Amino acid sequence: MIKSLSQILSDGTLVDNTHHQAVLGVFQSGWRQEKVEIRQGRTANNPAAVWPLLQSAANLQIDPANIVLRSPQADYEHNTDDPLIALSGFDPLNFSLTTGNLIGSIKSGGHTLRISSRFGDEFLRYIIADADGFAEIPEQGGTAKGGYEWLLNYFWLIKLKKAFRLGMPKSYETRKESLTQVRGRMDPIDCHLNQSRARFACTYREHSYNNPATQLIARTLEDLDARSGLHGLHSLKQTFQTATGGRRHPLQTLLAAPPIRNPYYADYNPVMDLAKRILKGDLADVGHNNQTSALLFDVSMLFEYFIRKLLRKAGMQLHDKATSKWSISPGIPHARRALIPDLVFEHKGRTFVFDVKYKNFHFDGRSPGVNREDLFQLHTYVGQATNHFDVGGCGLIYPVRESQWHRQNLATTGGILTSTIRQGGRDIPLHVAFVMVPERGDVPESEWGQVFQRRFQTSIDTFLDCFCSNIFGAFHIGQRGVWG
Repeated sequence: MIKSLSQILSDGTLVDNTHHQAVLGVFQSGWRQEKVEIRQGRTANNPAAVWPLLQSAANLQIDPANIVLRSPQADYEHNTDDPLIALSGFDPLNFSLTTGNLIGSIKSGGHTLRISSRFGDEFLRYIIADADGFAEIPEQGGTAKGGYEWLLNYFWLIKLKKAFRLGMPKSYETRKESLTQVRGRMDPIDCHLNQSRARFACTYREHSYNNPATQLIARTLEDLDARSGLHGLHSLKQTFQTATGGRRHPLQTLLAAPPIRNPYYADYNPVMDLAKRILKGDLADVGHNNQTSALLFDVSMLFEYFIRKLLRKAGMQLHDKATSKWSISPGIPHARRALIPDLVFEHKGRTFVFDVKYKNFHFDGRSPGVNREDLFQLHTYVGQATNHFDVGGCGLIYPVRESQWHRQNLATTGGILTSTIRQGGRDIPLHVAFVMVPERGDVPESEWGQVFQRRFQTSIDTFLDCFCSNIFGAFHIGQRGVWG
């Protein structure tokens, strides 16, 4: 197979947490292991023309302030130490790059670099329904449409559906009408001059669903329904169109819609913010068109939050990460450095400490198992936990592809590998748990969405049952939220 380097970087070949390399003009993707010859040409197919894009991607600086659309109640953090890619080599035909936990697209000089999830778009759709966290690189230039804009549209719809559970936002509207009965404030001069009419010029205020917020959302639903193909838009569109009388308001008026002040409807404010960006078409457009732009997405943060919500649904009382009081000395007197494990929970008077890892787990190779840094980090967490609690177990949770699940015969252990570590003079169980993510295989693409939803839900149920029964012993889950 022969492709241009521009095609290789933009068609989804690159995935997260994977090593890719080009040797003498032959590019090999680390996850598919397929080799592609890099086509060379004088203009767009010239690999040298794409090389500046790779360098831009390797040098992007991601700052915590650039995390947008993030719920203030969410108990997860973005790993700001992660680069988009690590690049080595100085020749566009001989280089290697390693991706981390960030996916998305970056564009520069008319070329696009796209990093996809190694588990596919259906996996992203599933976990984004429970979590959010987009990273953007501001002041880096504009970009054409494409990449992961669909993900932001999908996220907007999820946020709207959650806000809609509160009911449609309503606000007071001032009206002036001539009525047969006095309502609100009556105009005495008009009443005196027009006594024979037996009507009263009144000014009053009443609740109305036809307000700037609903008008903005109605217009956004109309635009997306016409071009995006997202499921679940039509009924919502009809509801908001009815509330606003079906009128189309000028775009500038909609973009000037103020936030909702009523705290009960506060969930609509992030919906409105994103709706304005959808209408302006700048989901991934920032800065000047001749520079670089990027729209990034931290999947590791979402996967951690997804696992936390799964365990909460099973009834576990997780410690709040934001209030964790664990800390160690960094070697400077009176200074402390916080330790924040991903998961800390109690069961029958004992404490369990787990970390959630989105990265690859290596079952073989020169250094199989949990990597060195993550293992040392877990030992530090457990060591500190023993100062405060009776630790009953610890471990890590990873996602794993269905093919690897079968290859490693993980079903025989319920997806749990158990060993021990030694802390404080006693042995503590160490559990490495895996969530199996289905792969499409021979399933037609048109059917894969529904098939994935069904199979992944089964996988999640299996994970919860096996995780709890292996770690806590006797365990029963009937309906979600019952555990013991």
